Amino acid sequence: MAQTRPATPVAGTIALVLLGGAVATAVGAIMMFARLYQTDLLEAVRHSTGYYAFACVLVGFFTAIGLMLTRPRGPVAPIVAVISAIVALYVGNRLGVITYAVTHGGVPGGDFLVDVMKYHFDVEDLLAPLVAGIIGGLRVAMVAGSLAPRRPSGQPFPQPGGHGRPYPPAPGQQMPGQQMPGQQMPGQPPVPGQPIQPPAPSGQPYPPPGPGGPHQGGPPPSGGA
Repeated sequence: MAQTRPATPVAGTIALVLLGGAVATAVGAIMMFARLYQTDLLEAVRHSTGYYAFACVLVGFFTAIGLMLTRPRGPVAPIVAVISAIVALYVGNRLGVITYAVTHGGVPGGDFLVDVMKYHFDVEDLLAPLVAGIIGGLRVAMVAGSLAPRRPSGQPFPQPGGHGRPYPPAPGQQMPGQQMPGQQMPGQPPVPGQPIQPPAPSGQPYPPPGPGGPHQGGPPPSGGA
Protein backbone atom coordinates (compact mmCIF):
# COMPACT_ATOMS: atom_id res chain seq x y z
CA MET A 1 0.00 0.00 0.00
CA ALA A 2 1.41 3.40 -1.02
CA GLN A 3 2.41 5.64 1.85
CA THR A 4 1.22 9.25 1.66
CA ARG A 5 3.44 12.09 2.76
CA PRO A 6 2.49 13.71 6.05
CA ALA A 7 0.96 17.16 6.14
CA THR A 8 3.38 20.10 6.17
CA PRO A 9 3.59 21.90 9.52
CA VAL A 10 1.83 25.25 9.73
CA ALA A 11 5.13 27.04 10.30
CA GLY A 12 6.50 25.62 7.05
CA THR A 13 3.52 26.75 4.99
CA ILE A 14 3.59 30.24 6.52
CA ALA A 15 7.33 30.53 5.79
CA LEU A 16 6.81 29.63 2.12
CA VAL A 17 3.91 32.07 1.83
CA LEU A 18 6.03 34.87 3.30
CA LEU A 19 8.84 34.00 0.89
CA GLY A 20 6.37 34.12 -1.98
CA GLY A 21 5.09 37.45 -0.69
CA ALA A 22 8.61 38.87 -0.83
CA VAL A 23 8.97 37.73 -4.45
CA ALA A 24 5.52 39.12 -5.25
CA THR A 25 6.52 42.48 -3.72
CA ALA A 26 9.50 42.69 -6.07
CA VAL A 27 7.29 41.76 -9.03
CA GLY A 28 4.77 44.43 -8.10
CA ALA A 29 7.51 47.04 -7.78
CA ILE A 30 8.92 46.15 -11.22
CA MET A 31 5.49 46.29 -12.82
CA MET A 32 4.74 49.69 -11.26
CA PHE A 33 8.15 51.07 -12.28
CA ALA A 34 7.54 49.92 -15.86
CA ARG A 35 4.14 51.57 -15.82
CA LEU A 36 5.57 54.94 -14.78
CA TYR A 37 8.65 54.78 -17.01
CA GLN A 38 8.59 57.48 -19.68
CA THR A 39 8.95 55.78 -23.04
CA ASP A 40 6.89 55.36 -26.18
CA LEU A 41 7.20 51.57 -26.04
CA LEU A 42 3.74 50.12 -25.34
CA GLU A 43 2.74 53.35 -23.64
CA ALA A 44 -0.99 52.80 -24.13
CA VAL A 45 -0.73 49.26 -22.76
CA ARG A 46 1.31 50.22 -19.69
CA HIS A 47 -1.09 52.98 -18.74
CA SER A 48 -4.22 50.88 -19.24
CA THR A 49 -6.38 49.30 -16.55
CA GLY A 50 -5.72 45.85 -17.99
CA TYR A 51 -1.99 46.24 -17.37
CA TYR A 52 -2.54 47.07 -13.71
CA ALA A 53 -5.03 44.19 -13.37
CA PHE A 54 -2.43 41.82 -14.82
CA ALA A 55 0.12 43.13 -12.32
CA CYS A 56 -2.30 42.39 -9.47
CA VAL A 57 -2.82 38.85 -10.76
CA LEU A 58 0.95 38.30 -10.87
CA VAL A 59 1.30 39.50 -7.28
CA GLY A 60 -1.33 37.06 -6.05
CA PHE A 61 0.12 34.22 -8.11
CA PHE A 62 3.70 34.59 -6.85
CA THR A 63 2.48 34.99 -3.28
CA ALA A 64 0.72 31.62 -3.11
CA ILE A 65 2.49 29.51 -5.71
CA GLY A 66 4.94 28.22 -3.10
CA LEU A 67 2.07 26.34 -1.44
CA MET A 68 2.17 23.86 -4.32
CA LEU A 69 5.38 22.48 -2.81
CA THR A 70 3.69 21.80 0.53
CA ARG A 71 0.83 19.72 1.87
CA PRO A 72 -1.18 22.22 3.93
CA ARG A 73 -4.26 21.29 5.93
CA GLY A 74 -6.88 23.62 7.30
CA PRO A 75 -7.70 27.24 6.44
CA VAL A 76 -4.45 28.75 7.76
CA ALA A 77 -2.54 28.62 4.48
CA PRO A 78 -5.22 30.31 2.30
CA ILE A 79 -5.83 33.01 4.92
CA VAL A 80 -2.12 33.82 5.25
CA ALA A 81 -1.80 33.85 1.46
CA VAL A 82 -4.64 36.38 1.13
CA ILE A 83 -3.15 38.69 3.75
CA SER A 84 0.34 38.39 2.26
CA ALA A 85 -0.97 39.25 -1.21
CA ILE A 86 -2.62 42.43 0.08
CA VAL A 87 0.60 43.52 1.81
CA ALA A 88 2.76 42.57 -1.19
CA LEU A 89 0.58 44.61 -3.55
CA TYR A 90 0.58 47.65 -1.28
CA VAL A 91 4.33 47.61 -0.61
CA GLY A 92 5.26 46.71 -4.19
CA ASN A 93 3.30 49.59 -5.71
CA ARG A 94 4.85 52.09 -3.31
CA LEU A 95 8.36 50.76 -3.87
CA GLY A 96 7.89 51.09 -7.61
CA VAL A 97 6.75 54.70 -7.32
CA ILE A 98 9.56 55.63 -4.91
CA THR A 99 12.18 53.90 -7.08
CA TYR A 100 11.00 55.78 -10.15
CA ALA A 101 11.03 59.08 -8.25
CA VAL A 102 14.56 58.47 -6.93
CA THR A 103 15.99 57.50 -10.35
CA HIS A 104 14.36 60.41 -12.19
CA GLY A 105 14.18 63.29 -9.74
CA GLY A 106 16.44 62.71 -6.80
CA VAL A 107 15.49 62.01 -3.23
CA PRO A 108 11.80 62.84 -2.73
CA GLY A 109 10.66 65.04 0.13
CA GLY A 110 8.58 64.13 3.14
CA ASP A 111 5.33 65.41 1.63
CA PHE A 112 5.85 63.17 -1.38
CA LEU A 113 6.43 60.11 0.78
CA VAL A 114 3.34 60.83 2.88
CA ASP A 115 1.23 61.18 -0.25
CA VAL A 116 2.63 57.96 -1.72
CA MET A 117 1.95 55.99 1.43
CA LYS A 118 -1.73 56.90 1.39
CA TYR A 119 -3.84 54.01 0.20
CA HIS A 120 -6.08 54.60 -2.79
CA PHE A 121 -8.45 51.74 -3.39
CA ASP A 122 -8.94 50.35 -6.88
CA VAL A 123 -11.23 47.47 -7.81
CA GLU A 124 -8.30 45.75 -9.48
CA ASP A 125 -6.60 45.49 -6.08
CA LEU A 126 -9.00 42.68 -5.18
CA LEU A 127 -7.45 40.43 -7.83
CA ALA A 128 -4.24 39.87 -5.85
CA PRO A 129 -5.85 38.40 -2.69
CA LEU A 130 -8.45 36.61 -4.81
CA VAL A 131 -5.85 34.75 -6.88
CA ALA A 132 -3.77 33.94 -3.80
CA GLY A 133 -6.80 32.62 -1.92
CA ILE A 134 -7.88 30.46 -4.87
CA ILE A 135 -4.43 28.89 -5.21
CA GLY A 136 -4.21 28.24 -1.48
CA GLY A 137 -7.72 26.81 -1.29
CA LEU A 138 -7.16 24.52 -4.27
CA ARG A 139 -3.96 23.17 -2.74
CA VAL A 140 -5.69 22.45 0.56
CA ALA A 141 -8.52 20.69 -1.30
CA MET A 142 -6.03 18.59 -3.29
CA VAL A 143 -4.22 17.50 -0.14
CA ALA A 144 -7.49 16.70 1.64
CA GLY A 145 -8.55 14.48 -1.28
CA SER A 146 -5.26 12.60 -1.28
CA LEU A 147 -5.43 11.95 2.48
CA ALA A 148 -9.01 10.61 2.36
CA PRO A 149 -9.20 6.86 3.23
CA ARG A 150 -9.65 4.58 0.24
CA ARG A 151 -10.76 0.93 0.17
CA PRO A 152 -8.18 -1.28 -1.56
CA SER A 153 -9.30 -2.66 -4.91
CA GLY A 154 -10.71 -6.19 -4.76
CA GLN A 155 -11.64 -6.04 -1.08
CA PRO A 156 -15.35 -6.80 -0.60
CA PHE A 157 -17.57 -4.37 1.19
CA PRO A 158 -18.73 -5.52 4.63
CA GLN A 159 -22.00 -7.40 4.69
CA PRO A 160 -24.81 -6.58 7.09
CA GLY A 161 -23.79 -9.71 9.02
CA GLY A 162 -20.98 -7.62 10.53
CA HIS A 163 -17.24 -7.27 9.78
CA GLY A 164 -17.47 -8.85 6.34
CA ARG A 165 -19.36 -11.96 7.50
CA PRO A 166 -22.31 -13.10 5.38
CA TYR A 167 -25.85 -13.51 6.59
CA PRO A 168 -26.51 -16.59 8.76
CA PRO A 169 -28.01 -19.46 6.75
CA ALA A 170 -31.73 -20.04 6.71
CA PRO A 171 -33.16 -23.20 8.32
CA GLY A 172 -32.34 -26.25 6.18
CA GLN A 173 -29.40 -24.53 4.48
CA GLN A 174 -25.71 -24.82 5.20
CA MET A 175 -22.79 -22.47 5.10
CA PRO A 176 -20.23 -22.93 2.31
CA GLY A 177 -17.79 -25.65 3.37
CA GLN A 178 -20.02 -26.81 6.23
CA GLN A 179 -20.62 -30.55 6.61
CA MET A 180 -24.10 -31.74 7.46
CA PRO A 181 -24.53 -34.64 9.93
CA GLY A 182 -24.05 -37.98 8.16
CA GLN A 183 -22.55 -36.36 5.05
CA GLN A 184 -19.10 -37.40 3.85
CA MET A 185 -16.99 -34.69 2.24
CA PRO A 186 -14.92 -35.57 -0.88
CA GLY A 187 -11.53 -37.00 0.03
CA GLN A 188 -12.55 -37.62 3.64
CA PRO A 189 -11.87 -41.15 5.04
CA PRO A 190 -14.94 -43.13 6.08
CA VAL A 191 -15.99 -42.95 9.69
CA PRO A 192 -16.01 -46.37 11.48
CA GLY A 193 -19.52 -47.65 11.99
CA GLN A 194 -21.06 -45.32 9.39
CA PRO A 195 -22.40 -47.01 6.20
CA ILE A 196 -20.84 -45.89 2.94
CA GLN A 197 -23.41 -44.57 0.51
CA PRO A 198 -22.42 -45.06 -3.14
CA PRO A 199 -22.95 -42.22 -5.58
CA ALA A 200 -26.26 -42.34 -7.37
CA PRO A 201 -26.37 -42.76 -11.14
CA SER A 202 -26.73 -39.59 -13.14
CA GLY A 203 -30.30 -38.32 -13.04
CA GLN A 204 -31.52 -40.88 -10.45
CA PRO A 205 -32.07 -40.43 -6.72
CA TYR A 206 -30.43 -42.51 -4.04
CA PRO A 207 -32.26 -45.81 -3.34
CA PRO A 208 -33.92 -46.05 0.04
CA PRO A 209 -31.78 -47.99 2.53
CA GLY A 210 -32.83 -51.57 3.30
CA PRO A 211 -33.02 -53.22 6.68
CA GLY A 212 -29.30 -54.00 6.59
CA GLY A 213 -28.08 -50.74 5.15
CA PRO A 214 -27.87 -49.19 1.73
CA HIS A 215 -26.12 -52.25 0.16
CA GLN A 216 -28.95 -54.67 1.07
CA GLY A 217 -31.73 -52.79 -0.57
CA GLY A 218 -30.96 -54.26 -3.95
CA PRO A 219 -30.21 -52.40 -7.15
CA PRO A 220 -32.46 -49.55 -8.14
CA PRO A 221 -35.44 -50.66 -10.25
CA SER A 222 -35.07 -50.18 -13.94
CA GLY A 223 -37.48 -48.11 -15.88
CA GLY A 224 -39.44 -51.05 -17.34
CA ALA A 225 -39.55 -53.47 -14.40
